[in-house]
Amino acid sequence: MHFKPITNWKSATILISNDDGIEARGIKLLEKILLRLGADVWVVAPNKEKSGASHAITSDTLRSMAGHSSAESFPNVIHPVDERHFAVEGTPTDCVRIALSMILKDKKPNLIVSGINNGRNIADDITYSGTIGVAIEGLLHGVMSIAVSQLTDGAEVVNWDLADIYLEEIIRKVCAQTYNADCLININFPNVPTEEIGKIVVCRHGTRRFNEGSVEKKRMCMENLAGEFNPESTFPDDDKEIHSRNITISALSINLTDEKENHKLVRIFA
Repeated sequence: MHFKPITNWKSATILISNDDGIEARGIKLLEKILLRLGADVWVVAPNKEKSGASHAITSDTLRSMAGHSSAESFPNVIHPVDERHFAVEGTPTDCVRIALSMILKDKKPNLIVSGINNGRNIADDITYSGTIGVAIEGLLHGVMSIAVSQLTDGAEVVNWDLADIYLEEIIRKVCAQTYNADCLININFPNVPTEEIGKIVVCRHGTRRFNEGSVEKKRMCMENLAGEFNPESTFPDDDKEIHSRNITISALSINLTDEKENHKLVRIFA
């Protein structure tokens, strides 16, 4: 099973969400970029920052909404800003679920785009990311999903112009293809002057756990580990590429099965 390509943007509906909140600079820039496609763009995002929420849901709130299809029934949770912008008191995943079951129940999106996150979502960051959580929830509802992030690393000056220049064309090219229904696309922009940008590099989900001087390595229970970490991949590490001034793009799967180690378990329990 795979997602259909999107070629007629004027008849397409796009849902935007994020984990930085509905007033974040990144989501406003993302909406501006996506409106250039000519699509019908809707924004349903947290009313305040929910970074690090991963794929969490507000169970009690969503449970109380079970069976309802009207956003107006929950004035303390869903706050209309205007007819296409809604602020939700909940997690990024809550926003997607509410958008699809209530706000856009009669107009299922062709695409969900999450971001533009204020900070990278690469390597091990993606396991914590509410930005990625939005895209995962989109996949679970059968909607092609893209996550977009901007490297900041605490810099005082961040070059958001790179997304403004490159993202529209990247999305056009990505969405003109078919992708496995378990696959989300993860895009990250480096923070460099526009004239110093490198290229677009297709990457693997990298790691920082084993880098010298990293917080993760300092905290690791090293006595539990043996051997070297050498991932089997023909693709470069996204963490290394973004720090080499490149735009990174990765196809990530929500199927977490480790086929190689599964075969080991088969041998053990045969």
